Amino acid sequence: MFYTWASEGPAPMAGGSMPTIDEIARLAHVSPATVSKVLNNRPYVSSATRARIERVIAETGFVPSQRARWLSTRRSFILGLLVPYTSDQLFADPHLLEIMRGIEAEANTREYNLLLSTARAPIDAASAFTRLLRSDVIDGAIVVETLDVQPFAAALAQQPAPCVVIGYARDSDIPAVHADDYGGALAATRHLLALGHRRVGAISSSPRPYALDERLRGMRAALGEAGLALDEALLATGDFSPESGEAAAHGLLGLPDPPSAIFAFNDRMASGVARAAWTRGLSVPDDLSIVGFDDIALASMLTPPLTTVRQPGYGLGQAAAALLFGLLDGVAVPPPATLATELIVRGTTGPPKGGG
Repeated sequence: MFYTWASEGPAPMAGGSMPTIDEIARLAHVSPATVSKVLNNRPYVSSATRARIERVIAETGFVPSQRARWLSTRRSFILGLLVPYTSDQLFADPHLLEIMRGIEAEANTREYNLLLSTARAPIDAASAFTRLLRSDVIDGAIVVETLDVQPFAAALAQQPAPCVVIGYARDSDIPAVHADDYGGALAATRHLLALGHRRVGAISSSPRPYALDERLRGMRAALGEAGLALDEALLATGDFSPESGEAAAHGLLGLPDPPSAIFAFNDRMASGVARAAWTRGLSVPDDLSIVGFDDIALASMLTPPLTTVRQPGYGLGQAAAALLFGLLDGVAVPPPATLATELIVRGTTGPPKGGG
């Protein structure tokens, strides 16, 4: 089925009239159906014909009408993006912004807009879900996973608009895409063990999304390979912010037998660990090794630069959007996608003093 388009806004046509799809077709010496194919990026149009139509569109100032697209396709050309954090938390987190950038890039190729839904308060993720479920204008939705997804999984799955989760949609049939959190944490912990560290602290979050569960599982697996177990006294929690990482690090470093290395489960908390070390007069990595997760831009700018696990935020957003468009187009849903992570070794890790 071809889309039917109308025009809106002024255009340089004779007599000041607004161009229509029929006029574009007449000027390009093609049928209106061929113009519609080009507007909808459909195949079976030669490159020369496509270029001629695009030139006429540019010269006339023709602008497709979203309203006309909805009338002909019953699509709103709007995707819902649910981020169960407050707007302050969202826009302070470079990794989440990279995810959004990837989604937006993919949406732009399909001429889609995004409708953002965030939580009203840090512990009120339900408000974002409620607003999304009330919406009847979106064609589909992308949800950034936290534990709060689970109570709404059944409702999301029953919505007429398809949904994709960035993260782990456990115990539900919702398609999901996520990074290899387990493999990234496994590699990071093996790196610290290879340097000689034996008391390794961790900073997770509470409540803990499944992505961080996977990172903790990878860390425990690496320690187990070395015949070690994670000392629960060395497991601290934050809220992903630098301030929470600093507070958690002070707690760990104030123990009678503190860790020689700390693995923070995101880079922003790792930057807080570095600040805590500095305020305590500790040298990094001589007195304390630090590893983060995400590889945001800040990681390479710290002094020394942060050893971290790189995960593809932009790629996660793109993959989730592509998966959602596949669902909208009636394409068979693939199994949950896992994007690779990579350990980036920089200056914050080194051998421990006294053998760990």
